[in-house]
Amino acid sequence: MKMRNMVIIGGDKRQKYLKEYLCAKGYNVTSYGLFDWDDDTDKLKGLIGENTVIILPLPVTRNDKTIHMPFSKREISIERLVSFLGENNLVFGGIIKGELKSQLSLKGIPFVDYYDDDLIEKNAVLTAFGALKIILEHIDFALPQGKYAITGYGRVGKETASILTALSCDVTIFARNELQRNDAIKNGCNAEPLTKLPCLINEFDFVINTVPSQIIDDLTFKNMNKDSKIMELASAPYGLDFNKAREYSIDVIKAFGLPGKYTPKTAGEIIGRKIQENLQREE
Repeated sequence: MKMRNMVIIGGDKRQKYLKEYLCAKGYNVTSYGLFDWDDDTDKLKGLIGENTVIILPLPVTRNDKTIHMPFSKREISIERLVSFLGENNLVFGGIIKGELKSQLSLKGIPFVDYYDDDLIEKNAVLTAFGALKIILEHIDFALPQGKYAITGYGRVGKETASILTALSCDVTIFARNELQRNDAIKNGCNAEPLTKLPCLINEFDFVINTVPSQIIDDLTFKNMNKDSKIMELASAPYGLDFNKAREYSIDVIKAFGLPGKYTPKTAGEIIGRKIQENLQREE
């Protein structure tokens, strides 16, 4: 079986280890937008052949206009990238939607969104480990001391709660869904309806939000213990207004992209295996 050439475009530390993983498996892999010394887009155009596999980051974009390239001083628009591609290329990316999905579909360029349910589940575990590291960096007491509130009991909330309860921490889940609250209790947590958050918030030393909706309002900020902290794990539009938190002198930790910051090798290899599995099925 002939290995297809690959170009990794943009991304964070995960892509560095992804490249190492794929090279070790025998693929010919080059990269663009991983380092500050990358050349202009003419260089990228030269890297892309008729059958080249394109690997984009997770998330592919943060603004629906350009590819996410935090390690590069340059940027490339979605429109320009797609102009380099044809029907024989194959595009992998994490969370392919919006402008990129529209343009790829319009040109008939095949693509695979590797951020599927399996990867979401694994990513949640890595996010929870990153959250624990952040907690340890920001508390001045030893675990299991302190009281922890987690808003939401989806994948990330559940995995984060699991790690904290395994360390004998006092964890309370605030969730709208009664079934989720019952599940949380079975798993060793306390649980309360989300509506009780404003009146109970002053009991907690650390609040971890996993809900991508602004559920932490003025009353909640007003009632918070000013020595407590909020860690934001949710994506936009987030669980709170950061400017409002500043007005109330609440310390908010913006904890985005934790797998790329704290467990990039594991995260990169997980993406690599996902891409390899898809390519093997295609062959």
